[in-house]
Amino acid sequence: MESAEPKHYRAEVLIAPTWECNLGCTYCFVRENEISNDAMYMSTEVASRIVDALDEGLEDVRIITIHLYGGEPFINLPASKAMVERALRKKPGRFTFSVTTNGTVLTDETLDVLEQGKFYIILSIDGPAEIHDECRKKRDGSPTHANVIRFLETVRSRTSCIVCGSSVVRSGWGLREATDYLRTLPIHSIKAQAVRVPEGTRYSLSPEERAAYMEDLEYIGRCVIEELETEKVPIDKRFASRVLQLLKGVERQSYCGAGTTTFGVTPGGNVLPCLLLGEKEGKIILGHVNDDPKTWREAGRAWKAKPLRPKCKSCSYLYLCGGGCPAMISVCAQDECELVHKNCEVSLSIYKHFKDDKPEALLGLAGIT
Repeated sequence: MESAEPKHYRAEVLIAPTWECNLGCTYCFVRENEISNDAMYMSTEVASRIVDALDEGLEDVRIITIHLYGGEPFINLPASKAMVERALRKKPGRFTFSVTTNGTVLTDETLDVLEQGKFYIILSIDGPAEIHDECRKKRDGSPTHANVIRFLETVRSRTSCIVCGSSVVRSGWGLREATDYLRTLPIHSIKAQAVRVPEGTRYSLSPEERAAYMEDLEYIGRCVIEELETEKVPIDKRFASRVLQLLKGVERQSYCGAGTTTFGVTPGGNVLPCLLLGEKEGKIILGHVNDDPKTWREAGRAWKAKPLRPKCKSCSYLYLCGGGCPAMISVCAQDECELVHKNCEVSLSIYKHFKDDKPEALLGLAGIT
């Protein structure tokens, strides 16, 4: 008898091989998400067990993406390598790999691991040197832009990895400026978004800058339309999932798959609904990778079942948003809602531009041209 078709096509699991980082980025919020008494570095044994646990526990998923996060993942290269090697022993195509990296750990072994796992690399690079080095410094205060460019050039020449350039937009550095800069680099896609800090704090956008950010989102939407009209795959993917959702005619049941098809795993092996949820957001430990996977799957579904915020229930964009990111709403509050609403609005404009006369053009957002 043939096995049933998997219920879900893909799951993504954010894994921190370490909470440690070799940079001291002035706007970083990740260290706030550490769990008390959790390990700082993941062992190779835990790393290998993660792959086995995901393979066993996510039997209703066809493809599992392991997304190395942190901290800087490649500070703990042995754990990263152990996950890749373990995954390659599973059914072909069962696992894929992504990594969010600061691009400063460049060794032959790092390159070997990247190529072995055919990684999708999200490379943090805020802008030209004078912008990037203002915030993204090493612990001793030295700049990193040159290191990141060298990493990018080496990865492109020595591996077959796909690279996405990721920029943090902040006060004094706008969205359009960031995206225009990223477009000058030898990368496959771009990702630039507003810094995630409370309103009125250092680096947060002023009211005037927020208004400009919203206008820049409209500009990016127009760029996407132009690319689709000329049968190009848009380099900026931020609107893709919502436009394709509209094309399929389905409602978003939740903002993301946290607790069901998205999980986080700490260096110590604790399983969370999401790695980005901090203690103040009610971070809960669903279980451990050494537990029976049913334990943390069931706990994840229970966490997922919590009710929507009252304001979300009456929101006109609920069908496109799904209730907002719990990790970001607690930090940015109303600002996060406004940004998501604008993303929904622009996504609708892209969809409406093509839906009557050329809906097939929207498949370019899925990489189909």
